[in-house]
This record gives sequence, structure tokens and C-alpha cells, in this order.
Amino acid sequence: MNILHYSFSALCGFVFAGFLFGSCGSGSSTTTVHSAPHQQVTELSILFLDSLQQAHPDAILLDVRSDEEWALGHLSQAAYISFDWDHRLEPLKELPTDRPVFVYCEAGGRSGVITEELRIIGHPHIVDLIGGMEAWLEAGKDVVFGEPVSLP
Repeated sequence: MNILHYSFSALCGFVFAGFLFGSCGSGSSTTTVHSAPHQQVTELSILFLDSLQQAHPDAILLDVRSDEEWALGHLSQAAYISFDWDHRLEPLKELPTDRPVFVYCEAGGRSGVITEELRIIGHPHIVDLIGGMEAWLEAGKDVVFGEPVSLP
């Protein structure tokens, strides 16, 4: 069990270091990296959010669910862009590129779309939080209610 815990901790450390320093590489079942010149999308379970935020306290946590889903609860310190198939690119272009963006949705589908679009428009540091709110709630994690954090 200690070896498994150590290996898991080491894997997380490598993922965070790779994200921090912008390196690209192949992933494991926990992490996948899609890259293009100067941009990458890291896929990481939403259950690692606390560690990820400790490693990157300046990151933007971005909820891309519907208005109805947002009203049912969201992650603490989340900014919010309502997912709209027809008008989703404009708000993404306004995100600052000097801060990492951690994106989540209900289960992982919409966050995958948004993170790929962020990569295409040139955002340099993106994490797709796999599993979304479904995984978060299944793990018994807390949600909050109220207004989103303002986007910079």
C-alpha cells in the first residue's frame, strides 16, 4: 500500500511539474496531454483539484455547465461561463493567458470541448478536470451556492 501511495504521489508530482514547466509527453490512465506548439491540455481527475490548486494558486477554475446546473451547486472559487454551443468562443478569448485555467462541467464532455477550443485559440496552460461534478459529488465533496468568481 505504501508503494502504491508513493507511486501515485510521484505520478502527481510529475504531472504538476510537467504542467508547470510546459513540457509535453505521454500520459497514463490518470493523465493525458494533447499538445500543439506552445499549448497543451492536461486531463486530470477532478478529485485532484485541491492538490492542483495548491500547486497553482493563481489558476482560474472555470465551470462551463448550464445555468440550471450552476444553480444546483458549484465548486468553491469557480468562475462561470454558461456553455452555449453557438456563442462559446467569445468569452474564452477574454480569459487571461498568463494564468492556468482548470475547466470542469457535469461529467467531462463539455469541458473537453472547451479545453480543446482554448488550446486552439492559443491558451498556453489548460487542465480538463475529468469526471466533473458527477465525480466530485460521488466522492462526497462539498459544493457551494451563490455568485461566481469574477473573471479577470
